Amino acid sequence: MPQMSPMSWTIIYLYFIITLMLFIKMIYFSKKYNINKKLNKMNMMHKHNWKW
Repeated sequence: MPQMSPMSWTIIYLYFIITLMLFIKMIYFSKKYNINKKLNKMNMMHKHNWKW
């Protein structure tokens, strides 16, 4: 097993954190977007039903 320098460990660690953060943001925004879409659909249906 080759010995890794502290520098390479730092790079791996930083890369991992950045990837994780991006992934969490993606999930968070997609959930938020889906919720907004659902709310808009409900509002549209409600308005439509109200007209009739």
